[in-house]
Amino acid sequence: MGTNTGMVIAGVAGATALVITAAAVPFVAPALRRVCIPYVPATTEQLSNMKFGEQLASHLTPEWRKQYIDYERLKNLLYDDMMEVPADDDRREEHISRLDEKFFNECDQELTKINLFFSQKIAEGQGKHHELQTELQVFKDVLGSRSEASGIRRRFGGKDRFHKETTRNEQQLKLAFSEFYLSLVLVQNYQQLNATGFRKILKKHDKLTGNERGLDWRINKVEKSSFFLNREIETLITNVETSVINDLEGGNRQAGMKRLKVPPLSEKQKPLTTFSLGLFIGASIVLLLAILLTWMASPARPQEPKWVAVRLFRGPLLLFLSIFLCGVNMAGWAAAGVNHVLIFEVDPRNHLSYQTLMQIASFMIMLWSFAVLAYLYAHMLHIPPFAPPLVLMIICLVLLLNPIAKPDSVFHRNSRFWLLKHCYKCFTSPFHFVTFTDFWLGDQMNSLTTAFLDFQYFVCFYATEVDYSNGWIEVKGINSTTGSVPWGSVELSNGKDQCASAAGLRSLMSIIPAMIRFLQCLRRYRDTKRVHPHLVNAGKYSTTFFVVACGALNKYYEASDPNSTSIFFYIWILSYIMSFTYTFLWDIFMDWGLIDPRAPKEARFLREEMIYGSKWYYYLAIAQDFVLRLAWVLNVSLGEAWTLDSDFLTTVTAPFEVFRRFIWNYFRLENEHVNNCGQFRAVRDISVKPIRKGDLESLLSKMDQMDGVTHRGHDLMERVKKQKKSAKASRQLLRKNRFNRMIAAAPVLQCAKEGYRSTGVELNSILVAYSKYRSIKEGLGKEARFMRKNIFKTDLNPYETAVIFGAESLMGDLVPKLSEMRSNTNLLACRFPLPENDAWKLEHQIGEGIDAVWVYKRN
Repeated sequence: MGTNTGMVIAGVAGATALVITAAAVPFVAPALRRVCIPYVPATTEQLSNMKFGEQLASHLTPEWRKQYIDYERLKNLLYDDMMEVPADDDRREEHISRLDEKFFNECDQELTKINLFFSQKIAEGQGKHHELQTELQVFKDVLGSRSEASGIRRRFGGKDRFHKETTRNEQQLKLAFSEFYLSLVLVQNYQQLNATGFRKILKKHDKLTGNERGLDWRINKVEKSSFFLNREIETLITNVETSVINDLEGGNRQAGMKRLKVPPLSEKQKPLTTFSLGLFIGASIVLLLAILLTWMASPARPQEPKWVAVRLFRGPLLLFLSIFLCGVNMAGWAAAGVNHVLIFEVDPRNHLSYQTLMQIASFMIMLWSFAVLAYLYAHMLHIPPFAPPLVLMIICLVLLLNPIAKPDSVFHRNSRFWLLKHCYKCFTSPFHFVTFTDFWLGDQMNSLTTAFLDFQYFVCFYATEVDYSNGWIEVKGINSTTGSVPWGSVELSNGKDQCASAAGLRSLMSIIPAMIRFLQCLRRYRDTKRVHPHLVNAGKYSTTFFVVACGALNKYYEASDPNSTSIFFYIWILSYIMSFTYTFLWDIFMDWGLIDPRAPKEARFLREEMIYGSKWYYYLAIAQDFVLRLAWVLNVSLGEAWTLDSDFLTTVTAPFEVFRRFIWNYFRLENEHVNNCGQFRAVRDISVKPIRKGDLESLLSKMDQMDGVTHRGHDLMERVKKQKKSAKASRQLLRKNRFNRMIAAAPVLQCAKEGYRSTGVELNSILVAYSKYRSIKEGLGKEARFMRKNIFKTDLNPYETAVIFGAESLMGDLVPKLSEMRSNTNLLACRFPLPENDAWKLEHQIGEGIDAVWVYKRN
């Protein structure tokens, strides 16, 4: 009777909710039709259908917001002053004269600001264009020189080892040109919007004041200013189009313009996307309501273990909820002008919008709801109760990992593989450069620790505690009130099993997210050698290890002696307090950039620049972060003092942590966006220049400045790869001319025989071992010493005389290193001389040809 009643109630509620959802879709859809790319140019149609203040706010480049004409301030200045115009004609004229003086003074300041910024952007664009054209010419020259050799190699069946490298360089050039083209279009948009802004505000001035001084000022000032007259931006745009079409796309104009296409600001979501989003959300709400009513009306099921279904379904729900809230984050960032597309360094021409991400998440929540209902009604559907969670997981894996690309609106292969790539980089973090996307994703994982534990339980449960022998998924349940539950079985009365009780395995799974971030911080320290913030941040994540370890030890001693409280309980509490304090302060000071000493008096303890408007958003965010990070108190007080079930506490507190991360995302991205604004960085910086000495250290230093360009990984990766390639070339040069190096041990041994302590430096370990053998054989082990070491990393200051056997191409690179030696020291260069330099003076030359030796003295 209870089941039938539950089905009737669920059916009625479902039908009612479907009707409400269908009726609400037309009203909700327009509100959802916003765009996720807030920084590209407006169309002519858009500019004509809205007020200019709205146009400017919605079409400006967010990182340059303060560099545009302050249209609203100038408009308010006009309106406020015109409200005070006296009725008397003489006084009115005097008042308007003062207004004009004040107003045009403000306009002049705005014009100066715009001219300076526009000139800066034009200069940057010309420099970048020259750099790209140089790299393009080098690429064409190399391509031409290799084509003949490659053709001969292919003719004789050989592999073209240059083809892969050439393709990679070509793709990198295409990407760099497309990003540069986007930056030029943004500058052109900046020029057009400001010109329109001056025309609009001066026209409004003339209309309000009844004179034509605004028109005169525009003709004499604006239309003669550098930003208004400059046409260099059109020339650069045309040149880029020509280069890409003719040199990179083989004259195919359609392919070239497709690559350079700038996504229009007027781009709207497809009606099907908006409709399906509303449909999936409505269906999910209906199904969740049906789940709740069914659970309330259903009788107990004693043959199924308690809490097992909750553990199987809880992890996927937390993941889907987190993805849905990320879509809401994207909508909020777009509305506030936070350029998340740039911050995550995704392709601005092809990426998921917030509606699409919410559509995917709501669809998965709908599937999850169907699976839960299938579990609840399994006895009526005549299916195994624990088959629906397994089917749901299989569907999720197929949807995530399948290689199907078309239609892209359904499968989103590029976005899925982008996510998989960054997940892989997170789990192998010590071996990769850490970008903003990588550590942001690692932080999301730290809020999904419960999902990690539930996925571990899922695998363990279906691998060890389910019987498949009869072609049916049956749980290996037992009814035991005493003793521990053995592996492969589940206690039916309370749902306890080894998959959920194995302290070591569970502790390992719970520290994986923190370990990912810990290793990322160590990698950042390795790349930058900066203790703060990277090692300090690593210390924050290491507190999780103490919490988990102390909690596991506390449970172990509780199991051995339930009637006493171990010392590890108090250490556990202390580690929780330390972790809470550390993480909360890091959120406020570092991740959100608050408590800024430059914050205005009306917004104390916040920061100088705030994007989200009301200061109370920030104060409430600080309060909620403090409260929700205290969720551990529930685990201690309720779990330990009131002995509430740990699964119940986890089910209650885990969604709170997901919500806390949802709020955290808003302010973390805002802080990163403000850093970008400080550098006026509005597009990805795709560099194709090889690394130069000192560039890496300078770049890493800038990346870690609080007000600099932070955590940019792509450019850094390419530069360090080239640095490693250069270092490899140097090592190869050191290994050349083996005959020279084999006889290089002789001068060391000869000097040792004369009573001088001598040292030989060599990279080849075999030659070092051979030289040591020679020295021992001749009884010179104490006087002659041989080291396997790179000469470029050897301290030469202690030595008075050096003998160099080097390749000709290496001698020029050795000059700066040899200059470390003290003045009046001697140098003997065998076979090849040093190039002309100011550090070493040539004394005389001994011999000719292959036996020549040049004797130098240090100036």
